[in-house]
Amino acid sequence: MRTALRTAAHDPAPGRAHRVQPAAAARRRLRALACWLLACTAALLLAGCAGLPQRPAQPASQHRVAPDDAALSRLLAEAGVPAGRSGFRPLLLSGSALRARLALIERAELGIDIQTYLLGNDATGHQLMRALRDAAARGVRVRLLVDDLYTVGATDVLLGLAAHANVELRLYNPFPAGRDSVLLRAGGLLGDFQRLNRRMHNKLFVADGRIAIVGGRNLADAYFMRSDEGNFIDFDLLCGGAVAAELNGHFDRFWNSGFAVPIEALADNGLSAERRRASFDVLTRPATAPRPLPPAPAALYGVPLATPPDPLLPRPAWTLAEADVFFDSPDKTAGVLPPGDRLPVAGLLGGARSHVVVVSPYFLPSEAGLERIRQARERGVAVQVLTNSLRDSDEPLVSVAYGRRRLALLQSGVRLFELSSQRLRREPSLGRALGASIGRLHAKLGFIDDRTLLVGSMNLDPRSANTNTELALAVHSAALTREVLAMLVPERGLGAYEVRLRADGQSMEWVARDSDGDERLPEEPAPPWWQRLQLWLLSLLVPDDLL
Repeated sequence: MRTALRTAAHDPAPGRAHRVQPAAAARRRLRALACWLLACTAALLLAGCAGLPQRPAQPASQHRVAPDDAALSRLLAEAGVPAGRSGFRPLLLSGSALRARLALIERAELGIDIQTYLLGNDATGHQLMRALRDAAARGVRVRLLVDDLYTVGATDVLLGLAAHANVELRLYNPFPAGRDSVLLRAGGLLGDFQRLNRRMHNKLFVADGRIAIVGGRNLADAYFMRSDEGNFIDFDLLCGGAVAAELNGHFDRFWNSGFAVPIEALADNGLSAERRRASFDVLTRPATAPRPLPPAPAALYGVPLATPPDPLLPRPAWTLAEADVFFDSPDKTAGVLPPGDRLPVAGLLGGARSHVVVVSPYFLPSEAGLERIRQARERGVAVQVLTNSLRDSDEPLVSVAYGRRRLALLQSGVRLFELSSQRLRREPSLGRALGASIGRLHAKLGFIDDRTLLVGSMNLDPRSANTNTELALAVHSAALTREVLAMLVPERGLGAYEVRLRADGQSMEWVARDSDGDERLPEEPAPPWWQRLQLWLLSLLVPDDLL
């Protein structure tokens, strides 16, 4: 009996057990959740407290220039680019842009230097990385500088590429923790926002110090029309001769700066160099054939296109011209802004005599920029702007902020054009290339008086002006400026609506030109109302300076 009483006193009755156990389980789950939250908080605090990782002491590294009898040197001579001069060729089509990069990698003999904001862990990124590995195996030195913002989950691939002889890979302004954790990166960003908010947005590709590619393209599927979800309309410029060597010198400044840290100093996956190389082969081996590049059309919007199978062919001859290089210093990452107007657009706009055309996916002029535009209009300078529509933009908060300036721009006489994915599909060659994906603008271009072409990585927004480092090239050539403008001139339609003032001068309409007449919309083509409300609420929290 006593045994039974003792058991009853310590063990609940069967009916009561069903009431007590869920409460105990709930308490265990709460304790586990509390421990997890505590661990996450501690990790975030540690990530936020860590500063810029210490870069190992290394001697300064300089770019290499191939001799006159090297393959790329001979190609320039055959293309009519004499020593001491610069030659240029536009790369509007995504297929030509990718083939040019692969051809340069294949023909380089001494060195390949690449600076990029984004290197995709996708089919295009893998294709380029494997080509770089093969070039390194031939003895070509490869220096690859990648901004660290979009490298989450790519640690093994990057370590694998860096494990090959003749390959050096550095990450710019790296996060102190969270190589493969978005959560830890968020903690690092919160703890060191002033530094980590500043990114290297430059895009530069140089082979043998002889030929360079400058433009807006990142190295990922969406920038070469290979994405099933969204693709970008972009632009690159092949640059050969003297200007390529100058660009390469600016690359050296970034490469040797304290913000460029070798991947090996930031991550260790526990594998030997041999196993890292083997892992790289497995990770970058295509499981299926990558989406084919879109075929090159004979014409775009009625403009004939010269698209040789090899974009490096010396014929037709390259355009000879003088050019000015504009490069932010790595000091900008430390918050040291250069004096005066940094972007050349400001100075070029001030010197325009007849007209200016601006192509910018993220168009958000400052008050000073708006004043310069007003002054240009008062001098009689025609100004046209092509940017993304709110409905199709991949940065809709920028489009919302731009929308607040739209009426003032129109009232000053600026012509505004907004890219529409739906209208892009009406152009046969672009429609085939896009398929069911969203088409967006990503090219960054300026045209001044049919005499100067501006191309590079810069957007006309506060982030490019004050936060990120950028690269721009001003090419002074009427022939080249007219050639590129003919491909992208907003008035010809390029899948865009023109935003116009109505007769009252206070309201707007969206007009698109078709062969069978104009399409007029009384309201902005936009996302559903609930998405617009969400964007509006977010825009109240995010200041323009962060866009």
